[in-house]
Amino acid sequence: MRRRSQLGLSLAALALCAGLALAAGQGGQRVVSVSLGSSDAETRFGGFSGLEVSEDGIRFWALSDRAALAEGRLLRDAAGSLTGVEITTHSRLTDPDGHPVNGYESDAEGLARRDDGRFFVSFEGYHRIWTWRGDDILHGGEAAWLPRHPDFKTFQNNSALEALAIAPDGALYTLPERSGSYATPFPVYRYAEGAWQVVGHIEREGEWLPVGADFDDRGRLTLLWRHFTGYGFSSRITRHDMTGNLWPGQELYRSGPLTHGNLEGLSLWRDARGRLRAVMVSDDNFKGYQRSEIVEVQLSD
Repeated sequence: MRRRSQLGLSLAALALCAGLALAAGQGGQRVVSVSLGSSDAETRFGGFSGLEVSEDGIRFWALSDRAALAEGRLLRDAAGSLTGVEITTHSRLTDPDGHPVNGYESDAEGLARRDDGRFFVSFEGYHRIWTWRGDDILHGGEAAWLPRHPDFKTFQNNSALEALAIAPDGALYTLPERSGSYATPFPVYRYAEGAWQVVGHIEREGEWLPVGADFDDRGRLTLLWRHFTGYGFSSRITRHDMTGNLWPGQELYRSGPLTHGNLEGLSLWRDARGRLRAVMVSDDNFKGYQRSEIVEVQLSD
């Protein structure tokens, strides 16, 4: 196994508490956001498109769309409210041959973490999913391939496997960012026992595109959607009934343009008081005028 060094960002205990913002979402939800700090294209810190949060809402992993992974802690006050971020590790992803992921193959978008610690990452460009054993992903471990569904070859460039989630039974779920037309629903793919199959479809609503996914602790599929209005990003969260061919959705949260940055990653957890929380991360595309932030919203059950 080839080893790789940690990226030089002096991240051993980098606490980023500035930029704390409070807001009220639709339906009166409490919304908190904290800055992840400035992006650094040279070290690939930034451009965060995927997110996983531990069951206690403290530990997190944020995936850069330039094939790097940051690990850290969500800082909270005595009431459990988000107050800041501490980044502890940041490192490049390594391909199945033991080399750092570069170029056309480096557009990492979706992140999912299984209960046993195994990570899965979906990529655009060359549409595929790779997996790593536990913390190997942070310490030079080589990726392993998952089989590709034949449809993956037909997806649009830069519009494919952004959303990735693991169900309670361990099955992996994904769907493309674009469906092909406004009238075409999004196919949902399930991977289990070494094979992919289309298990349902989700209706498309105009310009809204699915960019993040997770299952809550009750096994309900939840999606994060993005809409670029021309001057800012709107976001919404929906929960889906996974029965029949077309899976209807219930909207749980919606933000207006410029409320948040370009939210792309979603992870769910339930706090000690039984409240379901959605944590999201924004992709600033390594642009100084865009925001790199983590946003937390309390959802209804």
